[in-house]
Amino acid sequence: MHVVVIGAGLQGICTAYYLAEAGVEVTVLERNDGPALEASFGNGGYIQGECPEIWNQPGMLGVLPKWWWSSLSGNRREAAKLLRTSELLRLLPWGVRFLRAAKPDIYFRNVALNRELALYTLDCMADLRRDLGIEYAHRSCGCLFIYRDRHSMERLRPLLDRLGADWEELDRDMLLQTEPCLRPIGDELCGAIRFPRDVSADSYLFSRAMSEMAANNGVRFEYGSPVSRLAAHGSGVKVTADGKEVRGDALIIAAGAYSGRLAATLGIRLPIAPAKGYSVTIPLGDWPERPRHVIGDMGVHAGLNVLGDALRVAGTADFCGYDTSIDPERIDYMVGLVEAVLPEFARAMDREAIRPFAGLRPLSADGLPMIGATGVPNVYVNTGHGGLGWTLSAGSAKVLADRIRGKTPALNPDPYSPLRF
Repeated sequence: MHVVVIGAGLQGICTAYYLAEAGVEVTVLERNDGPALEASFGNGGYIQGECPEIWNQPGMLGVLPKWWWSSLSGNRREAAKLLRTSELLRLLPWGVRFLRAAKPDIYFRNVALNRELALYTLDCMADLRRDLGIEYAHRSCGCLFIYRDRHSMERLRPLLDRLGADWEELDRDMLLQTEPCLRPIGDELCGAIRFPRDVSADSYLFSRAMSEMAANNGVRFEYGSPVSRLAAHGSGVKVTADGKEVRGDALIIAAGAYSGRLAATLGIRLPIAPAKGYSVTIPLGDWPERPRHVIGDMGVHAGLNVLGDALRVAGTADFCGYDTSIDPERIDYMVGLVEAVLPEFARAMDREAIRPFAGLRPLSADGLPMIGATGVPNVYVNTGHGGLGWTLSAGSAKVLADRIRGKTPALNPDPYSPLRF
């Protein structure tokens, strides 16, 4: 069996690895010059196994207009999420599905399903570290959701209890003892929720290591190969990339936010919206008070995480189509998040050394990824993970690879089927 995979991001690389491990011939087509150079490159580095929340939270009908207004007003520089007017009509069909999935029962069901897949991903990654010995700045450090008002903190408790999540509540004194780097803003905090089993890791280093392992198993990576045409029929698939035709028995579209466009050429509709996320990476130098945990500041909507010798900061979403340019105002906003959470480090950091990044998250309409057969013979997808691409990566790939090989996956793949729409 020969499988063609489009996309050498987290999902494509991991799926290719698991297929090749089972003896399947795999060719990966990637338009960039190397692996994981788009959304998989610069995420927050947080694998949130215990509570992988989705954006379709109850009450979103009242939130979306605020995102749109922020994109118009003078507060644009201080808004975590923006929704451009030019995107409103284009996103209308997707938005209707998005709001429909924000009903309380659907929201809880989908968070629970993502949690099941996230915990499976953590198991798969532990197996990979043990069996392959790969290094990717993995830290079993836990995560802190810190709060500046008690109402927001109390909102999450019922969800965590219903999920059966492993968590603990810290008051302000316990929080500052647990995470001393937060002492300069201690008077602004009321407490935190700690997830002791959540981890930190560098998705780019992981992707590079996994691509090397996949290549060692015989996977062919064709970099600099943008796909221009797809064709599928009962006996297989044909893909034209960089002027060359590649034939296979099956096709997997794992092209992130661009998966919907590619699938549409085969008559497959995938309700995916591109949401541009920014991050900045700042060298820590000899800064002594490094965060011990992944920190999610729920008040200013910032994620801060130590990856190697640098601080990764993430915390925006712009609905601006397929625009991947880096807006200096948004980078200023990201620097402001550092000032809000780690003010002493912000005063000492080398601003000239800040490395900005922007990538498109493939946000499905209901918050669940799309994994599996599409209804078109021999064509599969692994996409739509939104902001949980790193959290759900290895588990999604293993589920799909097992399904293609005719093996029963370790968890039920049906809820993630793209045919649910």
